[in-house]
Amino acid sequence: MRMNESNSPEHGHAHKHSKRNTTVGWSLAGILLGVITGAVGTVLHLNSYWTGSFGLPWGVVLALVIAWLAQRWIALRSVSIVATGLTGIAQYLTLAAMVGLSTGNHFSVPLNEQTWEFVPHLVIATLAWNIAIVAVTLLSMLQLARTIRRTKAQLAADQTHLTPAFSAWDKQ
Repeated sequence: MRMNESNSPEHGHAHKHSKRNTTVGWSLAGILLGVITGAVGTVLHLNSYWTGSFGLPWGVVLALVIAWLAQRWIALRSVSIVATGLTGIAQYLTLAAMVGLSTGNHFSVPLNEQTWEFVPHLVIATLAWNIAIVAVTLLSMLQLARTIRRTKAQLAADQTHLTPAFSAWDKQ
């Protein structure tokens, strides 16, 4: 929008920001945050505590919390389901790229009988990380939709208190 006499800030007119530009900016921020948190989660998800007879996969829990917090932050800051979904997609694509492009099994374990027998907690962590990113993304999008719906309902309820209803007394 070009600045001219009628919309210049000197006369008290505020520049109107495009909602589309804001959505694109938050979508790019979501993709960047998704790549970062997807890489961190992929590195963390195989960490476990070995008790002697079985392993406790704490890394996958931490990785999923990080993924959810990133998506929730983008959702609350942008109020955009698109940006939230793109964050989750970027996390999943980062996981796929890191596993697919790495030589060896640094970021995942093979899903075969031998790994199920000797390190089942790592197999469970790998499966949980691969599947739960999608679930966390859907959960974050549903949470945002619910937050938007509640906020709209609350604003509508607040508006009824601001505009008084007409009564018989007002008509006199």
